[in-house]
Order: sequence, then C-alpha cells, then structure tokens
Amino acid sequence: MKTRSLALLSIILLIVSCAGVPGVRDETPEWADITAADTESDRAFRGKGEAETPASAKSTAIDNLKEKILESLNLGNPENWSEEGRIAVKTLLDELERMIRNPEYAEVDGVSIIHKEGWKNPEGSITYVVDITWDREAFEKQSAALAILTGTASIGFLDFETRARAAESDGNAYEAALIWAAAAGVAESDGNISGYRTALSEVERVMDILDFSIISVPDQAYVGARPNSPLVFSVRGGGKPVGNAEFVITYPRNARDGSPSTAEARILSDEEGVVRFLQPEISFAGTQFVAIAPSADPFLEYLDESGDTYSDNMIIALERARMKAEYEALSRIRTIPMGILILETDLAGNTLNSPDAARGLFDDLVADGFNIDIMDLDPVEMFTRTERALLRDLKADPRFADRYDRVIHGTVTLESFEQNGDSYTVRVSGTLAMSDIQRQVTLYRSEITKTSQASDSQQAMSAAFRQLGRSFAGELIEQAP
Repeated sequence: MKTRSLALLSIILLIVSCAGVPGVRDETPEWADITAADTESDRAFRGKGEAETPASAKSTAIDNLKEKILESLNLGNPENWSEEGRIAVKTLLDELERMIRNPEYAEVDGVSIIHKEGWKNPEGSITYVVDITWDREAFEKQSAALAILTGTASIGFLDFETRARAAESDGNAYEAALIWAAAAGVAESDGNISGYRTALSEVERVMDILDFSIISVPDQAYVGARPNSPLVFSVRGGGKPVGNAEFVITYPRNARDGSPSTAEARILSDEEGVVRFLQPEISFAGTQFVAIAPSADPFLEYLDESGDTYSDNMIIALERARMKAEYEALSRIRTIPMGILILETDLAGNTLNSPDAARGLFDDLVADGFNIDIMDLDPVEMFTRTERALLRDLKADPRFADRYDRVIHGTVTLESFEQNGDSYTVRVSGTLAMSDIQRQVTLYRSEITKTSQASDSQQAMSAAFRQLGRSFAGELIEQAP
C-alpha cells in the first residue's frame, strides 16, 4: 500500500514539473514587440518588469508604469511638493495599481488596460508587461489638478486660469483663449510643464468653439485683375462677434516658376466679427479656393520665442482651415469684344460662300462665355489684303473699331476631296490668328488640319470646316492670352 502511495506521489510531482508556470504564457506574445504610441486622443504607457516569479515581475512592471506616468505628469522635484500634493499623487498611483490588479474593484478616469500579461523567457525568468491608454483630455486635467495641489502651479497661473474660465462663461471665447495663452506663458516661466501643456490645450479647445460663416463672395473675377468685391467672412464665439482678432486667409496664386501655389494674408476682424479679404491679382482661371483660420501669432506673443513641440502643435491646430469659400475666375479674354473673319477657299483657291469654320468657332466660344460675333464683312475684301493691312483697315473703320477690340482671322483651304464608293473624304487646313485691332499686333496663331468623312459631299466639306473652327476655339479656351 505504501509503495502504491509513493508511486502516485511521483506521478503528481511529474505532472506539476511538466506544467507551465500559472498565470504566464509559455512563449512571448506577438504584441510584445509593438509598443503603443500616443494618438491625437490618447496617451499610451507601458510598464515592463522581469523577475524570477510572476508576482515579482508583475510588481516590477506596475512600478515601472507608475514611474513613466509620474515623469509624464511633469510635476517637478517631489521634495518641493506640498504635503497635500504628495498625498494626491500617491492616491492616484495607488488607485491605478488597484485598477491593474483588480479592474472590477477600481478604475481611474480615462484609463483603459490594453495588455496585462506575463511570459517565460528562454533562460527561465518571467517578463510581465502592462499596456494602458489614458484619454488625453482626462490626463491633462489630472495633471493640471496635481500641479495645483503639489504647488507646481504658481498663483499667477491660477489667477489666469480663473479669469479664462470666467471669460468663457461670459461668452467671450477669443478673450478666454488669449488669457489661457497668458497662463501658458506664466507656466512656461515657472517650469510648470504640466500647466503649460494644459493651458495650450485649453487655447486649442476654446478656439474650436468659434463659428465661421460666409457672408458673400465676389460675383465677378477675372485673371490679371482683382475681384470686383471682397470675400466676406463672419466669425462668432459663444454667441458673440469675435472682433479685433487676427485671422489667416489662404488663397491661390502662381509661384515664380508658374506652378500652382498658395499665399496667405493675416487680417483683423472688425468690431462686428467681420473679416473682409480682397484677393490680389488673380493668377489663373477657374475655381478660386479661399480658406480662413485663426492666426496663432497673437497667442505666441505670450510664449518663449524659441518654441517647442507643444507650441508648434498649437500653431498647427489653430491655423488649420476652418471654412473654405470658392468662386470662379474667368480669363479676361472672355470679356474682350471679338469679331470673326474667316475666308474659306476651294481646291482651286476660289472663295467659298460658306461660314462653316466661322460658325464652328463661334458656337464653341459663345458656349464658353466669350463676347464674340461673326463680322459683317465680305470675305473677298479680306482675301486681297495682307494681315497688317487688314488690321490697319479694321482699326480705321468705325463699324469695327468701335465694336471690336480683337479679331480672329485667317484662311481655310480645301486641300483634298476624294470619293470612295458612296463615301466622301475631305481634308481642310489653314492658319488662324487672333489679333488686337487697337494695338495692331497678333497675339496667337495656329496651323490646323482636319479630315471629315460622310456619305454626302457637301456634308463632308461642311463638317471638316466646322471641325477646324472648333479646334481653334478649343485652343483659345485653353491657351490664349
């Protein structure tokens, strides 16, 4: 019987010796090599410990976590803390430890446990890791409260904090943000990093309260000139106009090399919270996007000029676009009165009584907003003149000089005409130009060839001439000065 009992005990001991350590994994988990990073909304902390037993490794990890959190609170030298502050810090860290050890019996505002696990190392020791995230806003509030209790926050900082909250309660959001910036400056001078960070985050929070709206945009805008009226924004905060405040206006313009770029202007709002911006000379046609954002400059005046990551982040947060307005800018060419004089000739060079090229050009330019018309002039009259003579005579003729500033002119010739069964293929070519009648100069010129095919000879010819006119219209729309 005794022999049987000894055998049973041996089996139990063998099972125990072969089993893993209770509460730990036999191998390193995949997440262990990936340390969580801070995000826009959360702070991330990791505590890590290594020991011979799971309990010791866990305790070491928790102590390591508390050290990192205490360091991030930026409360300065503990020897300088008030007794009340020491108790408050110890209470917070003890509560955090209780939450990690027994989540069902304790919690800390804003804290979430992501990982809490240990594993065996090849050499036999135990590694334990605790990963937590802490809601950024909750962490900053906790940090600010401890700064006050420990005495890290000066009387000056507390005074500004009180004034800022009072201003916000009165609906003066922009004033409150400026007071928070002053508080940040005091905290920065005192070495109160926690208060400094908290005050800057309050500046961002309060400025997010501002409400932006568009009152009006220019109804006429042309390339090479300023719009006929300013773009007007309205800014309110807490239900009140944000007056005498600085804002950043970002607008499009071309860089020196001609590539699309942006420029900015810093403008003060009036007492009614209205911001007016008249865009400088417009660089290109199309949609003009103009954005408004608060300027960070008034807030930076309270801070050290050297800057740091926290103030840099505040600048980025404040000066992000809050509202975009848009309006269309047209090329000035569309406003200039223009006439069309196009001569069409056959294979032998004889004049054709056909307006197809002019009509194709006219239809497309009118559709794109050009101020254009087909000139009432016998094509034969222009056929016998040089380009210089044509421009000179148009300027001298009151019928045209008083009505048109520019003329689109040229000759389009039927180059080939082929019949293949019931199908006709027509090829036409010519040189068209756009000239300034008043200045007597040619501004744009293009050589164009077009081919058309149809079952009817006249239809084929008409289509070819019309396509050539439309092709030149397309070039003017895209490229003409």
